[in-house]
Amino acid sequence: MNKFFTLSIFLLTTHFNFCQNLESKIDSIVSSNYNQNEPGISILIAKDGKPIYKKAFGIANMELDIPMKTDNVFQIGSITKQFTAIAILSLEEQGKLKLTDDILKYIPDYPTEGNSITIHHLLSHTSGIQNNTPVGEKGTVSKTDMTTKELIDYFKNTPLGFKPGTNFRYSNAGYIVLGCIIEIVSKQSYEDFIETTIFKKIGMSSSYYGSNKEVIKNRVSGYQSEQNTFTNADYMSLTLPYAAGSILSTVNDLLKWQNALKSNALIKYSSLKKAISPTTLKNGKIIPYGYGFRMANLKGSPVIAHSGSTKGFTSMAMFLPKENTFIVALSNCN
Repeated sequence: MNKFFTLSIFLLTTHFNFCQNLESKIDSIVSSNYNQNEPGISILIAKDGKPIYKKAFGIANMELDIPMKTDNVFQIGSITKQFTAIAILSLEEQGKLKLTDDILKYIPDYPTEGNSITIHHLLSHTSGIQNNTPVGEKGTVSKTDMTTKELIDYFKNTPLGFKPGTNFRYSNAGYIVLGCIIEIVSKQSYEDFIETTIFKKIGMSSSYYGSNKEVIKNRVSGYQSEQNTFTNADYMSLTLPYAAGSILSTVNDLLKWQNALKSNALIKYSSLKKAISPTTLKNGKIIPYGYGFRMANLKGSPVIAHSGSTKGFTSMAMFLPKENTFIVALSNCN
């Protein structure tokens, strides 16, 4: 992430009138970190909703020596959580659920240890459900396709890490439960719900719920760096990250996503504000995470962002509201 924030800091200290000088400076920063003959990066910078910089560096497929393009499709990892959170808020607007609902309303056999775990707790990573998912496993487990029920059965009997609402601990498992709730409430698969109510609605034509089997145009290969050499990333079934990290997308489509959020094309601003506001714990402590969005500060400017990582892929999307600037970077290496 240091490479990414180097670029972000540069942008904050530079005038945003796009010119050849600005382009060459950004080129210099990015190219100093990504060689043209190695796994690379697709990057887009937008000001006032319109791209002012869009380029790709490096290789999309090392074995075929295919250069990276800005329309390449990447695994975006945990940026998926933004889509899950907005889907939940959309269902709330439709009156189909409440953020205060106990998860037992939807999954009656979930072992909550006598505690009330709400949808709010899942969204804000304050549920106490521990991050014990098959994504981090090695061997056959990480290669095995699982249903939503099988994913939840994998971790549901792990003891809670803390009482709901008393602490913050990042949990992919919590977002897997959210995906299940979306399916139960909408009576659609998570994949169908996201594709029909978000991707198609706002024209994200190069975005997909992840599949290892589907032939996806412009999909890049993932790599990992080991002892100064690159290897193909370990295989992982894309059923495993599910609602916590299975979406594939491009820098162009993620700008459409950002613009749709800002223009309230998917949910009302009152709902979005819940997602981009810090969470307050029961003891009054404020956590800089809302629902699928992290809050930060960069050289005095507020930042709303989320990163993502899967085997062979790293991603970051960040919005600077004061500058009305969106930056997204997708890489096909760990």
